[in-house]
This record gives sequence, C-alpha cells and structure tokens, in this order.
Amino acid sequence: MSSEKHSGTAPVSDRRQADSLAASAQLSSMAGGIAHDLNTILTTIYGYSEQALENLDDDPDTAQFIRRIIAAADRAKALTGQLLSLSHRAAEEKVQVRVADIITDTIDFIRPSLPTGIRFVRALNAPHASVMAVPAQLFRIFLNLLLNAAQAIGQKEGTITVTLESPVNEDGEKEVPDDTHLLIRISDTGKGMDNQTAARIFDPFFTSGKENGTGLGLTVVSEAVRELGGRIRVSSVQGGGTTFELLIPGAMFGPLPEKN
Repeated sequence: MSSEKHSGTAPVSDRRQADSLAASAQLSSMAGGIAHDLNTILTTIYGYSEQALENLDDDPDTAQFIRRIIAAADRAKALTGQLLSLSHRAAEEKVQVRVADIITDTIDFIRPSLPTGIRFVRALNAPHASVMAVPAQLFRIFLNLLLNAAQAIGQKEGTITVTLESPVNEDGEKEVPDDTHLLIRISDTGKGMDNQTAARIFDPFFTSGKENGTGLGLTVVSEAVRELGGRIRVSSVQGGGTTFELLIPGAMFGPLPEKN
C-alpha cells in the first residue's frame, strides 16, 4: 500500500491563487474550443452563401442580401481569430505561480498510473515559494523528473522525495548571495546511474540503452530550467538512487497577494 508524507500547509489565499490559475487555463482551453467550433460553422455559412450567389438568377436585391451575410461572416471570422490569439497568449503567459501547487498537481496526475509500492514524501520547507513562470512549463518539468524517478524505481518499493527550500551548502551557509533563489530537489531510491551515464543524461536523444531510456525528456527539462534563468544538476550512485536539483532565481517566499 502506498503512502505519502507532507510537510507545510497552504493558506486559503494561496489556494485561491492556484484555483485562479487553474480557472485561467480552463478558460483559455474553452476559448480555443469555442473559436474552432465557430470557424466550423462559419465555413458552412460561406459555402452555402457562395453556392446561393452562383445559382442566383438576375436578382440584385437578393444578391446584395447574400453579400451582407458573407460580410457579417467575415467580421465573425476576425473575432474568432482574436479569440484564438488570446487563447494562445494566455496558455504561454508567465504568472507568479506557487511551486508547491504545481508539484501537488503533478503528483496527483501521475499517482494513479504508478506502482503501489512507490510513495511520495513532500518536504515543503518553503511552502509559499513562487516564481514567474508558465504553469504548464513547470508542470512539464516536474512531470518528466517524477516519471524518470518512478521509472528508476520500477516495480520495486521505493520513495520519491520532493523538497522545496532556500539553498544552503553542507556547512549551513547559503550557496547564493541573495534570498531570491529556490532550490527544488527530487530524489529517488531507484537503481541510480554510473558517472558516464550521469554525465550525458541531458544530451539530446541520449538513452542508457536499458529499458525506459530518457530520450528527449531530460533535455526538455534542462532547456526549460534555463528559460527560467536557473540551472539543474544531477548526482547519482549506481544502485543507490538519483537526485536532481533545480536552482531557480527570482523566487518570492511570502504568500501570494489575494486578488480582489
């Protein structure tokens, strides 16, 4: 039976912010769907209007009415184009997003498809930490890393630990000169990698040659982290698990402001 351990709690205002982000994503998807459906209807209007003009006898008044229908369809088509553009921009818009919420959403998404022997431990030592990012981009990063960890564990029992904290070194001193960096650590108790494999893990199309190769997944993760201005590093011991560490700048550690 799988189990999960949590640390850190989310205040109501932060949860509302997360709900707002989810609602925005749903509205964006809905807007795109409506625009596509309207375009399908407009195609039918154009088709029958043009056929009516071709088959129309010498009746200038009726022809003028049909041309007005086509002109109205042109205006509607322009509006659906704006709706699609808005939908695409919203899907790629950076917002201040609480990292813990995206991690929770990703774990909830993959949990049903994983072996029951895999458990998650969430050590949210910076539970309010947020960064400017496209929520879907963060989701893709965590999805790839968590699936990679699950594949490393396989059908055996194992643990995936996700940690959020302000980065410090082994002596307890900060690794960076300011307080705006967030350290995200994803560790697994899987089979691990040798040094040669770990050195190439982010190369495009690289695979270890065993079951569940990495393909492009970790390359995508590395590029996405760089787009956030951050960096990613990996440490692994063959037979002793793997840890990925993401260091993201520009983080905020207080609760997100509640929208009016």
